[in-house]
Amino acid sequence: MSDYWGAPGNPFGQNTQAAAPVAERSAKMQMPSAQDMHGPAPIPWVRAPFYPTAPFYSTNPNVGYQTRYYSEGLISTDTDYAVGTEAIRTVQFDIPCRLIAINGAAFNTAAGNALPVGVDSRDTFLFRAEYTQGDRLHVAARLGSTVVGSAERPGEIGGAGWTINSGASFVLGITPLVAGLRISITLVCLEMRGPSNYTRG
Repeated sequence: MSDYWGAPGNPFGQNTQAAAPVAERSAKMQMPSAQDMHGPAPIPWVRAPFYPTAPFYSTNPNVGYQTRYYSEGLISTDTDYAVGTEAIRTVQFDIPCRLIAINGAAFNTAAGNALPVGVDSRDTFLFRAEYTQGDRLHVAARLGSTVVGSAERPGEIGGAGWTINSGASFVLGITPLVAGLRISITLVCLEMRGPSNYTRG
């Protein structure tokens, strides 16, 4: 068994050797190439699944977790609804959380005017999302079915999820491609609650 830095440790997880000098703890940002996959020297990379999303959980017993669904949408009666034009919606987060998945759907609100046969409702709009300080989750707006999922098959973020700090906002860009739609976007989040944001009984 070894600790995080690769030095031998005991079966109880406590390292029996001195910690590696700080100079040896520099991160290697380049992923290993094919020629790096051999030889006696260990490569400082490990393989880990990308899906399902696996957020970090605190080992502090005073930190609790709760799932919350944040939602925004666009309806054809909104003043900023225009086919081919992006409408902006902002979601405010009061409690720090991890974004786990983004789901979405569209429904044609016009009476007797259904979506074209064989067309996924999420292909009737473009979607993108970014943090308020400009950090983009999606580099550009794309058809909804390529970036959002459904309740049956959530559109997972992957990895450890997307970290959202307390008081932050998330900007959603929704571009309808068909007239008369009601578009709903749901952010599946894991809220982190501690002594500073909840009262213990």
